Amino acid sequence: MENTKEKEKENELLELLKHEKSLTQVCEALQMDDYEVLGLIKKIKDEGSNIVVNLKDDDIYMMNRGDNGLEDNKPYEFHTDKNHEFKFVAISDTRFGSKYQQLSILNDIYEKAEELGYKNVFLCGNISNGLYNISDVYGETSFLDDTQRQIDYILENYPKVEGIKTYLVNGRTDSKHLNKNLTSIGKKLAEGRDDFIYLGNVSANVQIDRTFMQILAASLGKTYTVSYRAQQQIDSYRSEDKPDILLIGGYLQMEKFTYRGVSCISVPSVCATTRKMNDKRYANVVGAWYVTVKTDEKGKLLSVNAMNSPYYVTNKDDYKTAKVLKKGDVSNDK
Repeated sequence: MENTKEKEKENELLELLKHEKSLTQVCEALQMDDYEVLGLIKKIKDEGSNIVVNLKDDDIYMMNRGDNGLEDNKPYEFHTDKNHEFKFVAISDTRFGSKYQQLSILNDIYEKAEELGYKNVFLCGNISNGLYNISDVYGETSFLDDTQRQIDYILENYPKVEGIKTYLVNGRTDSKHLNKNLTSIGKKLAEGRDDFIYLGNVSANVQIDRTFMQILAASLGKTYTVSYRAQQQIDSYRSEDKPDILLIGGYLQMEKFTYRGVSCISVPSVCATTRKMNDKRYANVVGAWYVTVKTDEKGKLLSVNAMNSPYYVTNKDDYKTAKVLKKGDVSNDK
């Protein structure tokens, strides 16, 4: 009984600290003494909660930052095969929870990846549809309207093929869950399935032998040329900081070019053109890249061969009719 009451207090405290509160305010809200609150803070911090505590204005202030903390930007490491090659599929904007999601196309991409021998998929942002305020004109385009339902749906419905890993980067739509509920979609998905691996929020660094690749989940914006914003991103790098390869999700485009020695790939979406895209006149290319990175004997980049696979027709109301793809031994969910 005592453990139940303590857990209730922990949950109350975490809910209260979604916004910054002083120790005085917390004590009043929970009807606890200051030493009891500080003891509870220490306990839930030791259990992994990201509670930030600061002293200011003669009081102690605290806030639960949830998953919205500093992340380790250390590169995730991969190695090439005996032919000095590393193969991966690049996709973006699956927008799960949107009525415009295209699970049937995503399933086809994974089946093609299996057929062609690709074992790694990089999902470059906007995994979920995010959250809309009740008054938002685009709110009705979601069929899943809260964070946990979107997480549960993705865990159950995202294609699962034996031997294929999916590496997740949170995008701008996913950040809505982080901002409102302090929840990282990518982290929660990686906790729920063995074939999901979380790389980072909005950006991630990847090392392939001695070849450096950066993944960015960019925000969408209107430009006169498709490559302009990607070139601006590359222009922002100092020479010593430039990646060898840059994957950019979120632009809804399919383009590959080399600029300042950086092999840049704009990654297309796996969702149909939404009402918002239509209203803002954003072009939306649907598809995937099948990429082979070739390195030399020392692991430095030799070439990037990228095969594009566009889908010219999307499926109306696919969220209602698409089947779940599970192939091979996929009984290893966490």
